[in-house]
Amino acid sequence: MHTKNLIRLLIFLSIACAASVLFLDIPVAEFFKSHENKAFFRFSADVTELGKSDIYIPVSLALWLIFRKRKPLIAKIALSVFFAVVIAGLASNLSKFFFGRNRPVMLYDFDTYGFEFLHTKYYKTSFPSGHTTVAAALGSMLALHWRKLTVPAAFFIILMAVTRLATLNHFLSDTLAGMVLGIGTSLLIYKKMFPQKRL
Repeated sequence: MHTKNLIRLLIFLSIACAASVLFLDIPVAEFFKSHENKAFFRFSADVTELGKSDIYIPVSLALWLIFRKRKPLIAKIALSVFFAVVIAGLASNLSKFFFGRNRPVMLYDFDTYGFEFLHTKYYKTSFPSGHTTVAAALGSMLALHWRKLTVPAAFFIILMAVTRLATLNHFLSDTLAGMVLGIGTSLLIYKKMFPQKRL
């Protein structure tokens, strides 16, 4: 994917995120709450585990260690994945604490919605979605290295976002913000580590 297209995508996702905060978050959250399905919830709960960074950090680091002498390019790619997931994940966690956004459960149980800023409690750390951030960082970095993975990567990122909505953990804008953060982080790291490659 070309740099200009990625930048356009990030702008679109950012605008969609802002629009979602203002108009879509509550209706979408209420839709998922009113259409709870035990089977789909269990499926989503299982799939959403793939958005945890502790899966990809040791794997990418191990690949770097294994290939750093025999196949330096593979090792460098693995290292770029490692940095993307770690940095995006840390940025997501810091953002959560700063924004202090109420999770959907606060809307369902207490009719409370919005940002309260500078909170560390789980129920007030909804923005952005950490799982979606990690999925977006991983998927976009792999797609940057291998363009044929663009469609599977996009499917993985969207699937992760949907599971976060279906398990009632996040609002739509949380997942969109996670996409912006993950994709943006990967793009910056890719351009820094592989300046000779043209996007």
